[in-house]
Amino acid sequence: MHESLTIALLQARETAMSWFRPVLNRHNLTEQQWRVIRILAVHRSLDFHQLASEACILRPSLTGILTRLERDGLVWRMKPVSDQRKLFASLTPRGEALYQEASHQVEQGYREIERQFGPEKMAQLQGLLYEFSALPPPPDDV
Repeated sequence: MHESLTIALLQARETAMSWFRPVLNRHNLTEQQWRVIRILAVHRSLDFHQLASEACILRPSLTGILTRLERDGLVWRMKPVSDQRKLFASLTPRGEALYQEASHQVEQGYREIERQFGPEKMAQLQGLLYEFSALPPPPDDV
């Protein structure tokens, strides 16, 4: 019998997040809010569906997350005049400032993880995870 891959991945995620949760807590952010902010900091502006996909957040949940981030002055939501069905999100200047401050602290956590785990093993782990994530989905009859 194989060890549970999904449990091993969750345990590894918990170990990694233990380095970052204190930073997020200091900034009154949830993990999901941080993922949205981090992705928007990189992409500047994303459509709602693409943001949900990249952040691994279900669309109904993303609606609530964006509502709270907008209420807190961290995110703007915009509908293009040319297509009112689309919704885009981007960081406000306040959101960008929060990202800059928190990302430096998060980066310190990454450096410490890499110091303890080793840069080669860290690169190998990330490469394997990207490769694993690219596997095709199972057939419908599984």
